[in-house]
Amino acid sequence: MLRICMTAIFFLCLTPNTWAGSEKGPLSVRNQFPPHLMFLKPVPDSPRLIPRTQFNFSLSADHASIFVNELSGEKWSALIDMEITVLELSLEYGLTDYLTLGLDLPFVSMNSGFLDGFLEDFHSTFGLPNYGKEERPKDEFAYRLQKQGKNWFRAESGDLCLADSAVSAKLSLMDEIRKEWFLPEKLSLSYTLKMPLGDEEGGFGSGGFDHEFSLLSQFRISPLVIYLNPSLIFLSDPETVEADISVSNILGLFLGGEYIFSESLSLLAQLNYYTSPFENTGISQLDTETLQAEFGFIYKLTSSLSLEFAFCEDLTRSAPDFNVHLRMSYGNL
Repeated sequence: MLRICMTAIFFLCLTPNTWAGSEKGPLSVRNQFPPHLMFLKPVPDSPRLIPRTQFNFSLSADHASIFVNELSGEKWSALIDMEITVLELSLEYGLTDYLTLGLDLPFVSMNSGFLDGFLEDFHSTFGLPNYGKEERPKDEFAYRLQKQGKNWFRAESGDLCLADSAVSAKLSLMDEIRKEWFLPEKLSLSYTLKMPLGDEEGGFGSGGFDHEFSLLSQFRISPLVIYLNPSLIFLSDPETVEADISVSNILGLFLGGEYIFSESLSLLAQLNYYTSPFENTGISQLDTETLQAEFGFIYKLTSSLSLEFAFCEDLTRSAPDFNVHLRMSYGNL
């Protein structure tokens, strides 16, 4: 799938493009892997700022399917069989011409879902592995992480709950057109603070504060806009109901390409990578670094309203098997 999508974008790039300055990306898609839900994670972002006294409001919806069933000797065990729906409210405000402030409020529902039968048939038809999911009851919820027989949390299916939220600040370092393709035309420094508003006993939060520093850059290789964001995230060890859990800081790298098909429509392909917050659990889905491929489009319905769609595929099994993302944004786009 990754090869097909990248090939399609390559051929699109052969078409002349006259819409420079109409960039809309990147796709604002998070990894919705439940064990990472309570920590800060690298989120694709642009170095562009909101003009002074202007705002941007967005509402996104993600639906993903996750299955993990592994036992690591007597140390760790993980059973995750669910579909997850995440609704997120985001607000950005241009405090000055050089500083944009942001607020993200995610609401999460973990549930049994309805796609198990479809996914089993899909995997069987195309000869894809089902990772033992066929041995579990169809459309039955399970979410349990244990260390040495002790629970991290006690998760339940159903309710839409507020998860750990975040405030952010983005400072412009450079905003000018560069003739050399290898120099960024826009560059910003971003800081994000995660606030422990989610219920840690239910698996919606860590009970602590996390800090993220990211360098956001935008390049132009006509007719493409390229986004490159390295990031460093400092995590606090989570509060738990029984188990003693410690986590490691995260290094992230985001690479995205945007083809501006028209003044209203952009096509995007992205890779989002970051290191695992866990170490030496013996469970591959927890220890493995995350690499998620994201493909989609952003379409401007009006001058102040846009629609974003993305399909996300896990390349390392430390993200949902798939994720469908939809986002509406209103304001200064």
